[in-house]
Amino acid sequence: MSKETISILGLALCLVPAVVHAIEVIKPIWVRWIVNLVLPLFAPGLPNKQKSINENEQLSMLDAAIAAAPEAKKTAANDYIFILLFIQRQGALAFIAMSVAAIYAMGLSLPERHIIHLMFLVMSGLFLLVDANQAGIPFLGHHPRVSKNGRNVSIVFCLLWIVSTVLNYLAFNVSIV
Repeated sequence: MSKETISILGLALCLVPAVVHAIEVIKPIWVRWIVNLVLPLFAPGLPNKQKSINENEQLSMLDAAIAAAPEAKKTAANDYIFILLFIQRQGALAFIAMSVAAIYAMGLSLPERHIIHLMFLVMSGLFLLVDANQAGIPFLGHHPRVSKNGRNVSIVFCLLWIVSTVLNYLAFNVSIV
């Protein structure tokens, strides 16, 4: 495989998060599309309308989380739900920015891609650690609510991030002038 191919593949793999999550910038509760249409594939199974959550059910779940808080802590509970959805939108924005940078870098010469490969190397490595934790490796952090499908998708994404980490490491090292 050529140095150019390694670089382009390393950059292309970093487009995946935006492809999956970019729409959440508009409305963060649209993450249910991933829950309803993608995660069932990792059960393994197929999407099933009878098992899918709709917007009203999703909002009711968020309202139930707020309602479960003690009365004196309702403001904090509302702020907690706000932050979850706010950070989800910011994450989607970061994924979009990352994709724009990857696409732009594909048009640059290999030495000019050096810094973007460093960023994607670090990002891929950190994403790998998070997904490995969700896949069941306990010492890499703590996610208190990993679902069966979430665990399975994390296993698959570990493979994606391993390949991305290796490709971006190689591209980073060959792009040094």
